[in-house]
Amino acid sequence: MTRSPITRPITLSNCALLSAHGGVRLERGCWRGQDVFVKALVGGDAEFRLRFHHEGRVVRRLSHPALVPLLTHTQDQLVFPFVQGCSLRELLDTRRLSAAEAVSVTLGVLSAACAFHRQGVTHHDLKPENVMLLGGRACAESVRVTDFGMACDRTLPDGLHAGTRMGTPQFMAPEQFNGVRGDTRSDLYAVAGLLFDCLAGEPPHPDALGWLVGLSSECLPLPGPAALHPLLESALQRDPDKRPQSAEQMAKQLREAWQHALMGERSVRNTQA
Repeated sequence: MTRSPITRPITLSNCALLSAHGGVRLERGCWRGQDVFVKALVGGDAEFRLRFHHEGRVVRRLSHPALVPLLTHTQDQLVFPFVQGCSLRELLDTRRLSAAEAVSVTLGVLSAACAFHRQGVTHHDLKPENVMLLGGRACAESVRVTDFGMACDRTLPDGLHAGTRMGTPQFMAPEQFNGVRGDTRSDLYAVAGLLFDCLAGEPPHPDALGWLVGLSSECLPLPGPAALHPLLESALQRDPDKRPQSAEQMAKQLREAWQHALMGERSVRNTQA
């Protein structure tokens, strides 16, 4: 766990630029003998810098196997271990996941959510792009949740994000779109959208912004085994009171639904035999 941000930036060896956008440079390199991923601040106004350091303060106190830990936090850098593998989005761009893979990955994300929700943090941007898969394997054990730049931490002032519509529309809960911060059930909506995307190859709403503002009610047919449909339907409700009320509850319901799906498959095979 890191202390307060240090003054002097670290120096990477074998540094390679991965991308640069929005005043942040993403780099890979070696630091203290470890392969690392670095978010480096290269511009931005005072508010942008505050948002950057907000992420560092949130992540440095989180610890869980399904989260990417913060190694150090300087005035201009957030340094993480490099995750060898790919993002869930990169994998989904190549193929649709099997139902077993989709459920396993989703359970991995929910395991991470259980941990950071217990520590008072709501992620507010759970999506395939922010889920790394160690070794490119689509299973719970490989999940590493990243990017807490939009997170709400109840132990920290949240004035930077208060009332803002920050997030990704395809995975954003309606209350989050309306400026509500810190409701962990918003993350559960996003996880349901992620599961939907894994099963269908696309998120649930073709016109996500239209759906969020109430101009469109179109939703794609529920994908995957029928046993998963009640959970998908409930977790994607507009009203957070109608969703699972915790990550633990959603994980339990998903495991039970998957067991019912497997039992149904076995019953069909036995009938056909």
